[in-house]
Amino acid sequence: MSNPNITLSFCYTQQREVSFSDTDMGGIVHFPNYLKYVEDAEYQFLHSIGLSAILEDERGKYGFPRIRIACDYHHPAQYGDVLAIDLACFIIKERNLAYRFQISKESTLVATGCIEAACCRFPLDGLPYAIPLPVEVAKQLEQAGAVHQDESEGF
Repeated sequence: MSNPNITLSFCYTQQREVSFSDTDMGGIVHFPNYLKYVEDAEYQFLHSIGLSAILEDERGKYGFPRIRIACDYHHPAQYGDVLAIDLACFIIKERNLAYRFQISKESTLVATGCIEAACCRFPLDGLPYAIPLPVEVAKQLEQAGAVHQDESEGF
């Protein structure tokens, strides 16, 4: 589970203003929208280093479907708040990616958590299956600050 007391080296930060459509009638962000914010930040991070959520090579398409998500909520965010979504990226066992995240409003911690994804091939004629993270993708992630981990424990 996520521990807000762990100091992380973030490799990407995205600013986002809370839209009214993200809130309930009281103007407070509805809880699943925090995960949408993190996913949007992940895609922007990947684009910023020349990658995408859906990749392709000579064998076809591959990407990173989710295998684990955890989120702890610390303080509500409201309509009009400007949030910072910080991501720390980890390469797990040369096959999975994990993002530790924190969402904050100024100096107030709003949410913390993690998202873990497996690198998977998406064949046209079958179900997705796990593959090792391609070396060139790992290099781009490492250059952007991703750290290697042997286990996903603690995520």
